[in-house]
Amino acid sequence: MNKLMYWIIWSLVLIVINMGAFPIAAFSLFGTVEGTSIFSLDYLIAFSIMLLANIVTIQLFVAIRKQNQKTFLIGLVLAIIEACAFVLIIFTGTAFSVSLALVLISIIGAIVLLFKRN
Repeated sequence: MNKLMYWIIWSLVLIVINMGAFPIAAFSLFGTVEGTSIFSLDYLIAFSIMLLANIVTIQLFVAIRKQNQKTFLIGLVLAIIEACAFVLIIFTGTAFSVSLALVLISIIGAIVLLFKRN
């Protein structure tokens, strides 16, 4: 694939992952009292949700920069798994444990790929 295609795929993954992670992070802020400092535990939890969800996009960015096609494709599969899990979390409440397991698998896989030396 050419370099432009990598960046188009990466930007689509970034949008899709954040479309799934943002409602979950926003839901974690519903119990926050008005006037709470931005440095409170509630905002830290919301930020952590967004950061953990975007580990896959960070891994894809590093794979593009290193021009490693194999790692990019594995990361793309992990991103698709995470996006499907977010769809399950947001639209169905019954498959929460399965979707949470899929999200954890994709995050752990992305962390392993991120720190793997090639």
